[in-house]
Amino acid sequence: MAVKRNPDAEKSAGHELLDLRHLQAFQEVYLARDYTDAGHGLQTNRKGIRRMIDRLEKSYQCILFIEKDRGQLEPSPFAERLFNDLRFLNAAQQSLEQQVRAIRESGRTLRVGSSPSIFRTHLFRELFREIQSFDGIRASYVPVKAEDAAKALAAGICDLHVGCWKGNVKRFVSHELGDVPFKLLVMNGVTPDTPPSPLHVALLDDHPADFLPPSKSGDTSRTVPEQQWLRWLDHPEECPAGIQLLVPDLPHDSRRWTTGEPPAAARQTIYMNFLRQHPYEFMGALGSGIRNRVKRK
Repeated sequence: MAVKRNPDAEKSAGHELLDLRHLQAFQEVYLARDYTDAGHGLQTNRKGIRRMIDRLEKSYQCILFIEKDRGQLEPSPFAERLFNDLRFLNAAQQSLEQQVRAIRESGRTLRVGSSPSIFRTHLFRELFREIQSFDGIRASYVPVKAEDAAKALAAGICDLHVGCWKGNVKRFVSHELGDVPFKLLVMNGVTPDTPPSPLHVALLDDHPADFLPPSKSGDTSRTVPEQQWLRWLDHPEECPAGIQLLVPDLPHDSRRWTTGEPPAAARQTIYMNFLRQHPYEFMGALGSGIRNRVKRK
């Protein structure tokens, strides 16, 4: 059961009610060694400063300053220890003020993680632009593989993860952003003597896709690691001639690749995930807002 405070009883027992202003008054007096000069720093007069110091002395039950000749003040041994201890409080207060100032000036940093292939999709670019449009939020990109998404979110490496991975509902909030369609690319420069090439399937996040048929003996298709097929898109000269690549709809060099009809309605679903107990109190509303705005486009 909560105990109700009685200010009168506290005062009668010698415990005055204090706040940070009393400690600031003490520090001003300690540095100035004069009540009047200390009052200038807190926009008050000598009487107001004396009243606050008296309350501190009653609360600590100890003398803080001894008045010498010509009004010069000398700190007591207790005051020396108190001033030294308050340095740590001042440092913490200044650090907090700097953090608050940085948030007001540039916004809270929202780290968005994804794999390199997801980063290149139209959906990710739309999402990133939407985040940048929110006031008080500064978006930054962090490379995070899909298999590392849960650890990265839990460790605070990223605040949002975008990809084919969908988090556990007990620990993460997941929003579906949309689907990325696939297209068939064939390397230019095929000659009659070019041997036939099997279909190479490129997957976002190296994540299993529903449209892939189960593996069978003699299957003529094969999956290509993300690092490899992204390299082929960026450097077509390194890709073997005649390669057929079933790839997500990403920017590519149309001079080196011919677009064909994909063999099926291939697409992969992209999700946005964040911790259910994220320290940013606005994450729930932000996640729903982004999801709705991206899906309307």
